[in-house]
Amino acid sequence: MLLQSHADFADSYIKPIGTIFLNLLKFIVVPIVLFSIMAGIISMSDIRKVGSIGIKTVCYYLCTTAVAIVIGLVGGNLFKGFFPILETSELSYEASEGVPFMDTVVNIFPSNFVAPLSEATMLQVIVMALLIGFAIILVGDEAAPAVKGINSFNAIFMKCMEMILKLSPIGVFCLICPVVATNGAAIIGSLAMVLLTAYICYFMHMLIVYSFAVKVMGA
Repeated sequence: MLLQSHADFADSYIKPIGTIFLNLLKFIVVPIVLFSIMAGIISMSDIRKVGSIGIKTVCYYLCTTAVAIVIGLVGGNLFKGFFPILETSELSYEASEGVPFMDTVVNIFPSNFVAPLSEATMLQVIVMALLIGFAIILVGDEAAPAVKGINSFNAIFMKCMEMILKLSPIGVFCLICPVVATNGAAIIGSLAMVLLTAYICYFMHMLIVYSFAVKVMGA
């Protein structure tokens, strides 16, 4: 509120700190997924379990993502009357053509080692982690240095994630501050409604998806 008369200052000097926080979150996602899955696979040392878990992981990711999208769309449409109307005259959107089902299946499997990591294509990263973990088990004792390295990297990136998450209050503040400075104090109520809607969707996702997953997989 104090910065309403200095919105340019908030946008130029405070918002970049929030952007740095978002960049750090994006940075940590891929290595966390890659090394945590590989570490989990090689800890089992059983090829049959790896194959079973690999299929279940991909199916679980696809299903939970689909349900999350549906819940998000339903929640957004139910509460859209409470959301703020912001200036969007300079924005444009062009819908892309639908991708055939088999093309989607083909795109799950990476054709390049670096591209999925740099583009954060999560399904391809998961497939990479499964394949590498599977190969390490097959190699056996010769892969002992790799096993040690993967476990070390997993611990390192977990610690990195812990450090980044400790910055959440500062990062979120720096992201919200320019929005309030630009749109006025009234936007806080609308942002609170957006946040409430998000938490309702999170709760529904937890209640429906995770409860069902625990019941099915724990049986």
